[in-house]
Amino acid sequence: MSKEDSKYYEEIVAKKRMFGGKIFDVDVEQVVLPNGIPDIREVVQHHGAVAIIPFTNDGKMIFVRQWRTPLEQETLEIPAGKIDSDEGSDLKEVALREMDEELGLTTDNLEKVTAFFASPGYSNEKLTVFKATDLKKVEFKRPLDPDEFLNVEELTLSEAKEQIDKGVICDSKSIYAVTYWELMEAKEK
Repeated sequence: MSKEDSKYYEEIVAKKRMFGGKIFDVDVEQVVLPNGIPDIREVVQHHGAVAIIPFTNDGKMIFVRQWRTPLEQETLEIPAGKIDSDEGSDLKEVALREMDEELGLTTDNLEKVTAFFASPGYSNEKLTVFKATDLKKVEFKRPLDPDEFLNVEELTLSEAKEQIDKGVICDSKSIYAVTYWELMEAKEK
């Protein structure tokens, strides 16, 4: 629905960049609410990201184990990465780059599953999710980003669900991936 057609539209009357970072920017926006009252919105501006649901030929899903400072714990997550500002609009290429960097794998079978906004209450980050099958090793693996330290793990569906229960798989994209997997399995029965 366009802003002109929305009865909930908030007019932005001023915007100030409070922080400019390598992953996101933060703006403070002065808005006028639908009832005419002024208010403030703090908005995280993000280029977006891709995530990959990689399935092995023997029926497992590949996750990466890494430390997440905001949570102060290790997590298991599906491979993902931000869209760099200089990358074009071919999100499949971004997904293949991330698979190469994080897993050392590639595929000719990459299919878009969905796209969603991670947290629209304060951010415009859009996450595009792909399913990858028929995986094969890359000849020359791209290096991880200098600040990335991770371990690759393959899990069965029951093992992944157990890791959700333990709070190790705890982010929305990875829980989505496991739920998607569970629905695929149910559909095949």
